[in-house]
Amino acid sequence: MMCDGQVGAHLAQSQYRLLALDVDGTLTRADGTISARTVEVVKRLQGLGMRLCIASGRPPYGIRPVAELLGMGHFGGYVIGFNGGILTDYATGETMYTASLPDEALPVVVECGHRPGHTMLTYSADMIYTENPSDRYVQVSHSRNGMAVCGVSDFLLQAPRPVPKCIITGCPCDMPALQREVSARLYGVADVYLSDAFFLEVVRCGTDKADALLRLMDHLGLTHDNLVAAGDGHNDMGMIRLAALGIAMGNAHPDVRQVADVVAPPAAEDGLAAVLEMLIAEQ
Repeated sequence: MMCDGQVGAHLAQSQYRLLALDVDGTLTRADGTISARTVEVVKRLQGLGMRLCIASGRPPYGIRPVAELLGMGHFGGYVIGFNGGILTDYATGETMYTASLPDEALPVVVECGHRPGHTMLTYSADMIYTENPSDRYVQVSHSRNGMAVCGVSDFLLQAPRPVPKCIITGCPCDMPALQREVSARLYGVADVYLSDAFFLEVVRCGTDKADALLRLMDHLGLTHDNLVAAGDGHNDMGMIRLAALGIAMGNAHPDVRQVADVVAPPAAEDGLAAVLEMLIAEQ
């Protein structure tokens, strides 16, 4: 799955300065926790001068506990939330970039979210908004992000503006077909992809983690050669391709593993820590 030679070959070619990490399924295990081994190695890399960027589909509120655990309160760093919809400087709290979903996308989201077995949600700074607070997948978002859920009677009218992104939830077996449909209906308006088997993300066209990372690298004066990125979902493929060293987790979808330079062991086996420890050894 992973070999020292793969990592070593990339180390010989590049000087890494920026580490972009997905959260769920990459940093976190199935129970939502991050191992002490992973925390230690990420802190050590920051101590060696590597800047950390957490790049997640989560809202910034839901990323904050992860950032603190990984030492960003001390080292600083950057946070990409909403799958590229917002970029912030963690040390200063400055919002460096935002991208909002056009209102014209919302009727399609609502129509699909009203179908049997589906619902939709969006976020404010500290709240989840949905017509179905008890939906099992809404509760997954609540649990992951630690955000209160606000029930609304009319999503189209009551969802807070601007809308950073929308999620349509549903049974994993139904989601690939729904993704194809919504992508076709919102072509040129929004990008649509699965961030989890039961979460269909709808964001402004051109919004993704790779785009936000390009903006950050330009701000920092860094290039592709300076970037290490790790993830497990379809929404991570862009940044994995962008990186000089792109890492896919062993638990990643086959499409994601296909575009990576290195496939790490699964998150349950501390796969991210195993690869990052090799970076430290080479330092």
